[in-house]
Amino acid sequence: MTAIFQTVVRDSVKVLVGALLLLYTGLVLTAYATEGLRYQPRFRWTEPARSGERLLVWTGVKLLDGFLRLTRSMFNQLFLASAEIGLWLTDRSGNEVRRKVRSRFL
Repeated sequence: MTAIFQTVVRDSVKVLVGALLLLYTGLVLTAYATEGLRYQPRFRWTEPARSGERLLVWTGVKLLDGFLRLTRSMFNQLFLASAEIGLWLTDRSGNEVRRKVRSRFL
């Protein structure tokens, strides 16, 4: 009987953690979409739970912004590298290929 109880409790905790994670992700994405980096934590002694929630959401917004900046930077580098490879290939190809590329893109 205790094994079944432990399994039920363990699965219930997993569901609760998953639901809280989904709720937190929704709060962070909503805050980022509506206020962006202007989202600020507000500390009020009369509302400690709300202040803690805003601090956690603010932290998530900052982490999301850092992740998006890093991703954007990586994709910019890949875009520049592919453009340089394209130029390198067209410079080393024949006149017919260069003429087609110039007529199409320039």
